This record gives sequence, C-alpha cells and structure tokens, in this order.
Amino acid sequence: MTAKEFYEKCMVEEEKYIFPEFARSDVWGLGCRIIDAAKSFKGPLAVTIWINGAEVFSYYPEGTGKFHDMWLTRKRNTVTTVGMASMTWKAKLAYTGSCLEDEGLDPKKYVACGGGFPIRLKGGCIIGFIGCSGLSDQEDHDAILAGLDLFFADKGWKAES
Repeated sequence: MTAKEFYEKCMVEEEKYIFPEFARSDVWGLGCRIIDAAKSFKGPLAVTIWINGAEVFSYYPEGTGKFHDMWLTRKRNTVTTVGMASMTWKAKLAYTGSCLEDEGLDPKKYVACGGGFPIRLKGGCIIGFIGCSGLSDQEDHDAILAGLDLFFADKGWKAES
C-alpha cells in the first residue's frame, strides 16, 4: 500500500465512525466494548476515554501502567491538536514526507502512531478522545475500530462506509 493509499484508508476509517450523538452515559458502554474487542488481541491493552478535556473512563489491566499512560497522553495531545486520529496523522506525515518537528510538534509531547481516535459528532465537532496502548500501534488502532464496530451495533447506528 502506498503512503497515499494508507492516508486515504485512514481518512475513510475516521469518516466511518462519526457519532450521531454522544453523552457521558455512553462512555461506559463504549469503554467496555473496546475492552471486549481487545480480548481478541494478544497482550494487555490500556484504554482511556476523555470528554471535553476530562478523563471519564480508564482501564489499566495487569501488565499496563505508567509507561502506557505516557503513551496515551502523547496520543491524546496529538488527536486534540491536529483534529484527527493519531494513525491518520502518522499516515499524513508519511504521505507528505513530513515529521512531527516539521509541524512544530515536540516528539516528547506528541506521537505519530496508532491508538488515538477522536470522538467526532455529526457536523464535525470533536468532543473527546479514545485511546489504547499496549500492543503495536496498528493493533492499538485496530482495537479501537473493533470496539467502535461493537458500540455502533449496540446503539443501532450505522457506521458510514
């Protein structure tokens, strides 16, 4: 897959998971569905959800801890600053031949890898962040997408494709 194709694939994934609505009462269900989806992956996976700048869900199973929290912070910083999934940002940088420093982002505070995803409402407003850390960056990203599939199905929402 070319860098352009990878970037386009990531953009389609983001467009697929636009929330028609989202309330704090949805957080538990979303977090649990991501944890359910993560069980099909090998290894522990830390999960966090933030809404409007506040952490409202966190799960750190045995084998995860401060190291994963540090990665989650960098992923959250990336998503909330650039307005896209951290995997999409990674793909965009690869496609444009750029890097974090070229974009004015400190690699100690930001990261270009999978595992961070925006909670974007219909109309484009980003109200939150979903993060996973513990596996490869692709698997962190895939666990979020699998959890979103389950959550959207639970809600009776159609993921746009």
